[in-house]
Amino acid sequence: MKLPVLFAATAAALATVHHEQVPFIDQHINPAESAVQDWWDTLRNPSSLLSPVERKVTETIRRTINNVVDLDDTDDNEDDNDHPHQPPHRRPPGRGHRHHGDKTKTIYDQIKESRYTTKFAKLVEEHDEIKSLLDDTGANHTIFVPTDKAFDRIPHHPKDPPPKEFILALLKYHALAGLWPVPRILHSYTLPTELSLETLGDNPQRLRVNLGLFFTLHINLYSKVVAGNIEAKNGFIHAVDGILVPPPTQAKIISLLPTTFSTFSLALEKTGLGEELEKEEKRSGGTLFAPTNKAFQRLGPMANAFLFSERGKKYLKALLKYHVVLGETLYSDAFYKPKKDDDEKEQNVETGYWHVDLPSLLDDKAIAVDVKSWKGFVTITLNGFNKVAFKDGLASDGSVHIINKVLIPPHKHSRGVPTKEEEWVDVSEEVVIKRLQPYLEEEKEEMRDL
Repeated sequence: MKLPVLFAATAAALATVHHEQVPFIDQHINPAESAVQDWWDTLRNPSSLLSPVERKVTETIRRTINNVVDLDDTDDNEDDNDHPHQPPHRRPPGRGHRHHGDKTKTIYDQIKESRYTTKFAKLVEEHDEIKSLLDDTGANHTIFVPTDKAFDRIPHHPKDPPPKEFILALLKYHALAGLWPVPRILHSYTLPTELSLETLGDNPQRLRVNLGLFFTLHINLYSKVVAGNIEAKNGFIHAVDGILVPPPTQAKIISLLPTTFSTFSLALEKTGLGEELEKEEKRSGGTLFAPTNKAFQRLGPMANAFLFSERGKKYLKALLKYHVVLGETLYSDAFYKPKKDDDEKEQNVETGYWHVDLPSLLDDKAIAVDVKSWKGFVTITLNGFNKVAFKDGLASDGSVHIINKVLIPPHKHSRGVPTKEEEWVDVSEEVVIKRLQPYLEEEKEEMRDL
């Protein structure tokens, strides 16, 4: 259930509590500015005054995810909280309750003049780049504006204010290029912001869209749209009740959710793969298919005892590599390709069906991904059979998709991905060895020496 916390990473970044409380803190808001990370590091202190905020945010995120990831079966049961659209017979939020705004004034003018957004307006006033963006009538933009009440939830630290670089990144993360009224947002799963980071290949960091209880529109799971479709001369304004903070790294997300990923986290640490990935110098996005504790439990006691033994560590590492994709970031409705494909760096798919084979770290063995959307519902299926339990986990260096079944690498000499359904349930040590032996690093080194 803690899985969604990954996606709501934006929220928890505002505070920090004990290790289970998911402080979604971006360590790479601006890789060129160490001051940003230094400031965020102070928030990771368990004694932080922001702890009450994070506690509330974390609980909201966990409740949402529990309804999805903790399902006994992920095949056909999907929770409404994981879908951005409501069923066709329901009226989406924002329709019939339009806040007209003033189409003769710019976004900046309306934010500055409103008595509900004085604190956000002050931040904008201090950053000419954002001020010009929201005052420009030559291009349209959409902005999610936290109300003053959203800021009231965060204690003031006069002796330790956030650096300007962080505030600029924060403001950009609330802005979208183009016109995004509520109906268009409801027909999206993720939204591209004005914030781009090196850790994502200089592609836009994204926001996650979903419906909460009573069909309220939520951004990143925890921030609710309280007033939508406020029209301006150069775009739309949507008021939200929570500040949107850029997400943390994939590794941080996994480490902060022990009740969901303790086994996966231990596996990454034991094999050294987690440390290797964190040291990846040319990180430019990636897709992580993260198995839950339940996924490892399905393997059975014999398989787990072997994999987590000293003798089985090399087999465990091979298995983990089949869950990691570097350089290619997949979301439900967008796909960031490697830099070499600059002519088609981003692919967006609004409806229907699309397929892509993602090369894993395991000898580039592909993971076949099928994305299907129908009437607002979306499913992501891996290798034809393994459905993603929770989609579009937002990370500063890619995406995280949560799975309740461990992915089984194809036979070494097979072409492409598995051609038939295969799942390891209570398997023996011999089965694990037979399948993973050809992928072991030391075996490949021995072959090269021959």
